[in-house]
Amino acid sequence: MKKAIMVAVFSLLLIVLVRVPIAAQTLKTVKVTIPRNTISMLNYPGARDAGIFRKHGIDIQIDARGFKGFMASFPSRETLVGTPSGLASIARMNQGLDIVIIGGGLTVMQRVVVPKGSPIRSLSDLRGKKFGTFSSAAGSFKTLRTVGLEGFGIDLIKETKVVVAPPPVLMALLDKGEVDAMWNVSSFTIRAASQPGKYRLVFTPDDYWKERTGLPLLWSAPIVAWRDWIQQDPQRAKGMVAALHESYQWLRENSDAAIKKYGILAAVKTPAEAKVYKRWLKEKRFFLDRWDSHVIDVQWKFLEIAKRVGVLSKVPSKEKHTMVLR
Repeated sequence: MKKAIMVAVFSLLLIVLVRVPIAAQTLKTVKVTIPRNTISMLNYPGARDAGIFRKHGIDIQIDARGFKGFMASFPSRETLVGTPSGLASIARMNQGLDIVIIGGGLTVMQRVVVPKGSPIRSLSDLRGKKFGTFSSAAGSFKTLRTVGLEGFGIDLIKETKVVVAPPPVLMALLDKGEVDAMWNVSSFTIRAASQPGKYRLVFTPDDYWKERTGLPLLWSAPIVAWRDWIQQDPQRAKGMVAALHESYQWLRENSDAAIKKYGILAAVKTPAEAKVYKRWLKEKRFFLDRWDSHVIDVQWKFLEIAKRVGVLSKVPSKEKHTMVLR
C-alpha cells in the first residue's frame, strides 16, 4: 500500500513538472506598438503583468512610442495586430489593405475642451474659432468631424482654424488663449476633466451615439489585424482578442494598481487625474469589450453617415473586413 502511494505521488509530480515547460512553449509571441501618454499605457502593460495575456496563450511584446511612430507601425506591417486608429484603418481598407477588425477597443471618449469662462457651448459654436487637435488624421478626430457635419451642420476642417500640435503643447496653447478649444488624447482630456475650476467639457461623440443606438463609437482604436496574420493562426488571433477584451475589464477594477506602476508613461500626473480615470472607468466611458453582429451593424451605420457627409470616400464591406472569432 505504501509503495503504491509513493508511486502515485511520484507520477503526479512528474505530470506537473512536464506540464510547466509545455505550457510555456505553447505561448504565442505577439508584438504590438502602443502610444505613450494615453490610456493604452495602462491596460496593455497592466494586463500583461496581471497574467491576462498569458492566460489566453499570448506572450505580449509591447513597444511604446510617440504618436507618429505608433501610427506608422501597423500599415507598414511592422506590427500585424493591435489597436490602431479606427477610421484611419477604414481608409486603408478603402485603399486596398487586406486588414480586418476583429474586436472592440478604445471608444471616442475624448471631449471638446474649452476654458471654463468660454462662451462655446456646442460644436456649432466652434465656427470661425481656432480649434486645436493632436492629429487631424486620427480616427477620433474624423469621428468628431462626422458628428459635427451630421448633427450640427459644421465642418470642423473647413469652418474652424485647425491647429495641430502634440498633446502637451496643445494644452499649453489652450491655456495661453492661442486656441479657443481643443481635442486631445485620452490622458489630456482626463487632465482637463480633473480641473473643473479651469476647464469645461463641451461635447463627446460617444454620448451622442449612445443616445441614438445604446452603444459608444468604436472608431478611436478597435482591434485590427492583417488577414494573413489571422489565417496563419486563428487560435492566436482569438486569444489576442480575448486577452484585450479582458484587459479592458481588468483596468476597470484595477486602475489604482495600473496608475501606480504606469501612470507616468500614461501621463497621469496628479491624484485628481487618477480619480477621474477611476470614475470614468467604472462608468464604462473608455472601452467597448464586445464584438458581435449587433456591434458591427451599429458601427457600420456610423460609417455610412461618414460617407454621406464626405468624411469617407466609401464604406468597405463589413462582410469582408470584420470577423467575429469564436
